[in-house]
Amino acid sequence: MKKIALMLTVAAVLFAAESANLKKDMAAQEAAMATIQKGMLYSSPSTIEEGLKALKAANQVATLKDSLPHYLPEGKGALAKVAMRAGERVNLHADRLAAALAKKEYTKLFAEYGEILNACNSCHIAVRQWK
Repeated sequence: MKKIALMLTVAAVLFAAESANLKKDMAAQEAAMATIQKGMLYSSPSTIEEGLKALKAANQVATLKDSLPHYLPEGKGALAKVAMRAGERVNLHADRLAAALAKKEYTKLFAEYGEILNACNSCHIAVRQWK
């Protein structure tokens, strides 16, 4: 009985840690997107690059693979594939945005920013059950 109680306690602590990581990572991604947007609005390539670097560093969804169900909010683990695809799309469009910036293709850069937002929103719609 003590082993079961200990296992449940350990599981609860691990879940709480994952939940805290999720909140921290989502806040970091939000801040990174704001930095990218600020760079776009003020025509500052270095600010855009700073935001892109921060976004990719904070986008843990695309790197967690097997532990992703535990990273998501309680009861949302079944949505891991949706979250994984969204995280991969964030990275894909972040790379495309960086390439557009390097080529000074600003219309494409703004379109790729929109695609990153769409990837974020598709995950949030599913996980938070927006209707």
